Amino acid sequence: MVPARFVRTDLGGTATDNRGETLLSLVHITDMHVLDAASPTRAEWVELEADDPAFRPLLHMHRPYDTLTAFAFDAHVRSIAADPVGPVSGRPLDIVVSTGDNIDNAQRNELDAYLAIMTGGVARLDAEGSAQDPSRDGPRPWPYWSPDASVPDTWRALGYPEVDEFIERASAAIVSRGLGVEWTSVPGNHDLMLQGTALPSPATNAIATGAVKSLRRPAGFAPADPIAAYLERPDEFSTGAGFPIDAVPARRAIDRLEWIESHVAAGASGFSAANIRESRVDTYIDFEHVRLILFDTNHPAGDFEGSVGVQQLAWLDDRLAEVDREPGRIAILVSHHGANSLVNERGHDPSRRLASDLTDVAHRHPCVVAWLVGHRHINRIEPRPGTSGGFWEITTSSTIDWPSQTRTIEVVRHDDGSIELICTLNDHRDGAGTLAALHRDLAHRFTQTGAATRMAGREGDGNVRLVLPSR
Repeated sequence: MVPARFVRTDLGGTATDNRGETLLSLVHITDMHVLDAASPTRAEWVELEADDPAFRPLLHMHRPYDTLTAFAFDAHVRSIAADPVGPVSGRPLDIVVSTGDNIDNAQRNELDAYLAIMTGGVARLDAEGSAQDPSRDGPRPWPYWSPDASVPDTWRALGYPEVDEFIERASAAIVSRGLGVEWTSVPGNHDLMLQGTALPSPATNAIATGAVKSLRRPAGFAPADPIAAYLERPDEFSTGAGFPIDAVPARRAIDRLEWIESHVAAGASGFSAANIRESRVDTYIDFEHVRLILFDTNHPAGDFEGSVGVQQLAWLDDRLAEVDREPGRIAILVSHHGANSLVNERGHDPSRRLASDLTDVAHRHPCVVAWLVGHRHINRIEPRPGTSGGFWEITTSSTIDWPSQTRTIEVVRHDDGSIELICTLNDHRDGAGTLAALHRDLAHRFTQTGAATRMAGREGDGNVRLVLPSR
């Protein structure tokens, strides 16, 4: 059953019952955070300091459902593959677009798992040695959620369940048949940085690929400014008392070039040998009526918020001018960070720019109708009015956190020339007893009631019709 939709005319125009022509049908998926929960470079103990305001900028370095993120992502991929059409128009999906944070800790084994699920293959990330596996370490009571009924943890009183054979089930291989449709992606901060914040280093790589895991705060470690310390010395966060694990060489960090090479090899749309040669993420994908323009918003000096380069803005300006010169064509921007998170001034680099510079470029071009972003882990749709008529900034919730949804967007041109973006939120279809369903339950439990409501979005942030007048 197709859900009812809230009509938004914030940017002008009038909704019409005329179906018109569907120009493009896509699924927006974001912030999957496929992660290796047993990685030695995770600093789960930071989560135990959540009540300390100094540590809050580093949250979250652990969630009780960390070991299940790949299973939730796989469930969404299977749901998309099972019904690859727009729910209103019936148009077959043209593309699935990920706006980043596909993985969590910039690791090679995480990237391999993400690409296997996206395109078809076998993904396996071990839960042994994770915070959900108390068999390796103390003290008691266990400060993390333990699914083992025999373990006294501090989460049982909060309603967190006992789950038989959890570690074995969460360590099982995922065999994916893939999306079965065209797909593409941009990198988020977690794709290229440790915990989405710090740049990898030889010291962190040595820890990541080593045979010791710690779930404890290092003795005597009390930085005055935790986020500054993590940005400069992330290895120090992973030096607490530990226990032996199997060393995994594929836990090494990846960089931007390897990310690009892997996406070219996996068949991500828009990426080619030219991107590898130039070590450049920015690219575009042309459909008959629509151009998708993808660009990297990660800040070169690190930190979780984003920025853009002046050369990127010039490139974007040129690509949009090309679309404007073709009557009837429109453009959709695609990046990880949106206007609210393009605020990173780390290093005071004069070649980097923030949100207003990017929106200024977009507003020069009437072809721009939408900007797809992630990062904030919420459903939010915001009008960005401007001299060219404005566009809709569409943020879709993460699949790692509540409400763990994707969004179908059908782009329609009506007979009067107006444009409508028909948005539908999608839940995966895995039922009770599955790890994906357990992930969703834990995600809701972990999110306090007020935050859950905010993350799910307002009435106008979900199943909506976004209207734009003729241009």
